[in-house]
Amino acid sequence: MAGNKFWGGDSSSSDSDSDSDSEEEEKPVAAAAAPRKMARWAEASSSEDEGVAQRRVVRSHTDKKNEQMLEGIKVMKNHMKIDDYASTITDYESLLRMLEKLRLQMEQDGGPPKAFIKAIGSLEDYVEKQHEEKKQKGIKLQESKNKAFNTLRAKVKKGNKPFADDLEQLRNNPDDFQSDEEPEASDSASEASDKGERSSSSDSSSSSSSSDSSSSDSDSDSDDSSDTGSASSDSDSDSFDSSGKSDTSDGDGDEDLVRERKMLRWLITPEKLAERERKAEWAKAKEAENKAKEKEKRDRKKEKGEDGRGTATGRERKGKDEPEEYTSKELTNKVTEITQQRGRKAFDRKAYMEKLQKLLVHAAKHGPLEQLYIYASMVSADFDNTGSAFAAMKIEMWNEALTKVNKMLPLLVESHNLIKSGGTDEKAAAADADVEDPKSHTRLQELYLSFVEKLDDELYKALQFNSDVYGSEYHEILANSSKCLVLLNRTLRFYEQVGQIQQLGELASRLMEQLYYKPDSLNARVYEAVPHTMPDEKKEDWIWPEDSKAYMGKLCHYVWATGDQRLRRRACLCQAYHLALHDCFQPARDLLHLGNFQEQAAESDVHTQILYNRVIAQIGLSAFRLGKITEAHNCLMDVCQYNKGRELLAQGLSYAKNMERSAEQEKAERQRQLPYHMHINLEVLESAQHICAMLLEVPNMAMQAIDPSNKRVISKVLRRALETYDKQQYTGPPETAKDSVVAAAKDLQRGDWAKACAQLDGLQLWHHIDTNHPENGEKVKAMITEKMKVEALRTYLFSYASIYDAFHLDQLVEMFNLDARQVHSTISKMMIKEEITAFWDESSKYVLVQHVEPTPLQRLAITLAERAVQAVENNERLVDLKTGGFAFKDAGRSQLGQNADSGKGGKGRMGKGFDMKADQKGAKGKGRGKGASFGSQPMRRAGWENARAGALRGGTGQRGWSTGIRQ
Repeated sequence: MAGNKFWGGDSSSSDSDSDSDSEEEEKPVAAAAAPRKMARWAEASSSEDEGVAQRRVVRSHTDKKNEQMLEGIKVMKNHMKIDDYASTITDYESLLRMLEKLRLQMEQDGGPPKAFIKAIGSLEDYVEKQHEEKKQKGIKLQESKNKAFNTLRAKVKKGNKPFADDLEQLRNNPDDFQSDEEPEASDSASEASDKGERSSSSDSSSSSSSSDSSSSDSDSDSDDSSDTGSASSDSDSDSFDSSGKSDTSDGDGDEDLVRERKMLRWLITPEKLAERERKAEWAKAKEAENKAKEKEKRDRKKEKGEDGRGTATGRERKGKDEPEEYTSKELTNKVTEITQQRGRKAFDRKAYMEKLQKLLVHAAKHGPLEQLYIYASMVSADFDNTGSAFAAMKIEMWNEALTKVNKMLPLLVESHNLIKSGGTDEKAAAADADVEDPKSHTRLQELYLSFVEKLDDELYKALQFNSDVYGSEYHEILANSSKCLVLLNRTLRFYEQVGQIQQLGELASRLMEQLYYKPDSLNARVYEAVPHTMPDEKKEDWIWPEDSKAYMGKLCHYVWATGDQRLRRRACLCQAYHLALHDCFQPARDLLHLGNFQEQAAESDVHTQILYNRVIAQIGLSAFRLGKITEAHNCLMDVCQYNKGRELLAQGLSYAKNMERSAEQEKAERQRQLPYHMHINLEVLESAQHICAMLLEVPNMAMQAIDPSNKRVISKVLRRALETYDKQQYTGPPETAKDSVVAAAKDLQRGDWAKACAQLDGLQLWHHIDTNHPENGEKVKAMITEKMKVEALRTYLFSYASIYDAFHLDQLVEMFNLDARQVHSTISKMMIKEEITAFWDESSKYVLVQHVEPTPLQRLAITLAERAVQAVENNERLVDLKTGGFAFKDAGRSQLGQNADSGKGGKGRMGKGFDMKADQKGAKGKGRGKGASFGSQPMRRAGWENARAGALRGGTGQRGWSTGIRQ
């Protein structure tokens, strides 16, 4: 009978036992065709694999891990046999990772598996045996193999330390560690029997295997606390299998019978219904049992209490895992075990802290060292979340670490007192102590000092990389700097009592870094706010000393005793900055000169160079406040001359047009930026430098008009600004501080000091020039006004003395609003320096100006001398072109230096083309000026210094003389 294509049937009755021989020959063809036809519309119940009984073996996660470990041990033994050290390292590390995954089983069994202990013991013996053979026989391995063996030996030595007790037990009683191999053999035997059962093709075995499979399914479902639906689905699948087998075994080929039997699988019989109810009841009972266990666990946790001390009932339930009392060694081992969890993937910091907090109660019974060890472990975990080089530690985490470090200091003092009371010196105790002992006083003291330094660094980093300097977050972080200051002071007092020079110097250096840039008024307010959180007996320690300079000198003395060159330089620079900040210009300058810090700074690291630049800038501001204009200009010019003050002081990144930075260079520059509250006001620096340049350069330019041989340039920046100002067709009101100074300089050139002072009146300089005493800004402003009056007088005399025969003292006093004594003193100084050729009359009321007329012979001599000099220079130039050398003109100069050995000038500290010696002789900027010949020496004065600019022109009717020969 033809089969129905919808059900995937076949016309052959291959499964009947009573068929003929010809029908038996058709069986393989029908069996092969059946799955192909049924695959489209129905399940392949007549496939070739139906005869094999598939037994589902449900194994727990722990059993699988145990099997993996046994397989890993076999692989490691094979690698040991062939001396494959590199592969053995990998196998050993994988075994340790597998053991970590069996942590719960280890806690239940009371230790690691015996097979694992036996394996690492055999590995340790193998390594030591190989090492001894290498020593005795002198075997030399290959470089890579020798390196792998040394690595293996070190890893085994380190990794086997936690299992030292088990290994010792293995060596004492090796028979106790043979039981782990028996389950392995039984497992293999059971696996073989399972394979035999699966290979059997009898109907009875297949039915029994299907029943076993269903029972195993129900067991696994009950173990996993599954619902009733899963159990029913398993039973349905079993019925489907049985129905499928009956369909294939049916030999009558009746289509209706096949369809009826296939539909029977959806029929729910009373037996099946009873089976489902039984399984549902069993699952509910299992779920109730699990809930009862969970409730019991919650009650047990509540009985432990918040402090971890627990009640007597809770202690009884802890059993052997958590005893009521710990010995010192047990406590150390417990803390070490807990600390080994750090850095792992599933590390829970909160649970870690709670465990160590509970152990603090037991540690208090053993002394300060155990408590210090636990606190050190807790602080180390806090510092695990410090972030990258550009990401600071969160301020909440920083405060938690600070609290723990503050608790460590009293314990450290107590431990020191115990050592001292025992009659042993701390150095001797440190020498006798075990270096590897984590609870030694010396090691814990070093850890405490490193924690203090880490807290200081992380706070500095948080201030450094905070972009919103005006936001509340920056202010909150800055408020915590007082807490760090308190910690540093307390630690410094402890080390003063202990007398450890190196640690005392390092702490003093960090304390100086916290204090040197702050004025006394700010430090005094901080020290006044601290005692409110201190007990009464410690309030006396928090009074800011009246002589802060002596206090900084004391800290510098501590640093100097360490012998560290970098710390010494930074301490002296901090002291010099603090002196300059409080207007002690002379001591600060002497400190820099005596220590030769100008040369040492060039050899130091970048951070020390930045500190040196800050000191130079502050010394310049100090000189400006004291009225030392020349010294202030020399200092400020080094920082502000090339518009690189922001970069030199590490107060921001400078972006030039022709300068490119790599990513590494930009990162390095960002890392050395200073926090905003440590910045020096760049506007104040530039304004002070421009004012100093104006007071020096304007009289110098007026004097050069009457003395052409004087080619000295004091400030190129101001000269270029004045030239730009003169080229403008329309000059509006000044917009910046520099524009105000340039406008004041133009007024000063005309001798209009009142208008020049009005131009500078609105600068912000006067409000920020003295951070220690802001009210002193008006005093500095009045002092600069007096300086401008004096320089206006000098400029007026240089510009107009050539057309006057005499000046009345009272007239000058009235014009410049100066005292008669000051006017007399100023003019007398100009006479002594031979800046003007004049003298006082007998009454000292008149200044008589001398106008000396040269004779015709003297005029001819001067003209001859000038033309002779020009001829010599032309000859030298011709020789240079032929020989390629510099002839005789640099013979004398080579002894003085090589700063200006070319027409373009050298490049020194003052900039390109600047030479100190050439500057004193009248050199001009790059080379020797636009019109000067190559290699020419400055012209010597011919004795007619009183010549005036107006007298150089013939036929003007003015007094004076001309250098030319009249035709």
